[in-house]
Amino acid sequence: MLEDLLAAAIVVFNWKTIAAISAGTVVGLMIGAIPGLSATMGMALLSPFTFFVGPLIGIPFLIGLFKGGTFGGSVSAILIGTPGTAANAATLLDGYEMRKQGRAGEAMMGALNASLVGDAFGTVALIFGAPALALIAIQFGPHEFFALVLFSLTMICYVSGKSLAKGVLAASLGVFFALVGTDPIGGTPRLTLGMRELQGGLNVIALVTGLFGITEVLIQMESFGGRRKPVVDSVAVHLAGAGMQLKAVVAHLRTIVRSSLVGTFIGALPGIGSETSPWVAYGLAKRASKDPDKFGKGAFEGVLAPEAANNAVCAAAMIPMLVFGIPGDIVTAILMSALIAQGLQPGPFLIAEHRDVIFGLFMSVLFATVALYIFGRLTMRWWIRILTIPRPLLYSIVVAFCVVGTYSVKSSSFDLGVMFAFGIVGYILRKLDIAIAPMLLSFVLAKILEESLRRGLVQSDGNIFAFFERPITAVILILTGLVLITFAVLEWRRRRKSQSPSEPA
Repeated sequence: MLEDLLAAAIVVFNWKTIAAISAGTVVGLMIGAIPGLSATMGMALLSPFTFFVGPLIGIPFLIGLFKGGTFGGSVSAILIGTPGTAANAATLLDGYEMRKQGRAGEAMMGALNASLVGDAFGTVALIFGAPALALIAIQFGPHEFFALVLFSLTMICYVSGKSLAKGVLAASLGVFFALVGTDPIGGTPRLTLGMRELQGGLNVIALVTGLFGITEVLIQMESFGGRRKPVVDSVAVHLAGAGMQLKAVVAHLRTIVRSSLVGTFIGALPGIGSETSPWVAYGLAKRASKDPDKFGKGAFEGVLAPEAANNAVCAAAMIPMLVFGIPGDIVTAILMSALIAQGLQPGPFLIAEHRDVIFGLFMSVLFATVALYIFGRLTMRWWIRILTIPRPLLYSIVVAFCVVGTYSVKSSSFDLGVMFAFGIVGYILRKLDIAIAPMLLSFVLAKILEESLRRGLVQSDGNIFAFFERPITAVILILTGLVLITFAVLEWRRRRKSQSPSEPA
């Protein structure tokens, strides 16, 4: 295998492939950093242009775009509180707070370094552990998926802010909106109000852009007026040197490694995708922290954890796609269509029949990791200049990009209405001090949860106890129960401590 990798490195290390990876990474950074756009959208728009070049030029370009777009979304999440992609929604919880505290440079460099480590974990898993991890993932049926998604939903406990009740309310709203569309089993419309546009469900990009982009604009509009000034003083933004960056990574290495492993594992599971892993990693980081109350208030680990996880997904999501022809998420589904257009049919025989090309793609993924760090670091100050733009102008541009990005997905004016509607919903929730994160998390997971539960019940003739008869499902369900019990105990202790009278001096 090492010989194959060495031979592939020699083949890939040419100016055309390197230029394709570099161009893809830079384009991805630009697309990801613009609110309303995403790596998914960029790949959907640009993948047809790769059909006219060789597979070791076109596919590496898309790989670079994928990785660059995934990290690029953290730029706008940190700087203006609007995630460039749904995968970066968890990043803004603490990243935006750090920016408000004048720590934008620290947050951005932390996100870049965490992304590098997470990317490296996912790449190593793809190159050396693809067959083993894919064999585990392929054994997951609807019972296992239900248990895994249910476990992911327990993270709502850790992203609900000060009030768990308000977090549950927001999560319930997310589940309700996820039910809009067509019944995944029966195929009948539900909660569509007779609207044909709602039969396919609510567009997740429109929902995310509205909840975070438009909502933030509405919040910021309250403070408009008077002297026009930048979002924040650019002098306060400082990018630490390599030595300080290394110390920061080492100090939080446990969080970064744990989150990278979470992203790698979830990325290797078909259908979960990069929207889930950041929330799971964020919740675990908060749970493991000695001071969990600082999360949501500018915790550095709150930036490192989701960024390490979502970039680890990039390469890991290619594992089931390449080996079994099952895309790990939406982006790898687009990547799979590009491979098919190149005459490469993903599946068990792909590596055997096109060994040189596939190992060339493995090395392209590795080179893209290096390119992400180089171009991410070189262009960092370009993005920081966004902070010097007066707020009315900046957020006007944000609205424009949100509109263009949302409309470009399906060329639907109805989606624009959905975006603005959820912008108002998010604004109301923010004013009521209700966390938005549980709503988005439950919206993303509810569809998978419902479909896997119903399919599992169909397979077991309605026997709910069949979920506990499968070893993997039983283990995950037990872990879910333990997490809920642990949180309940910690919450009880916290309330008991807060209600106990203070000791006399």
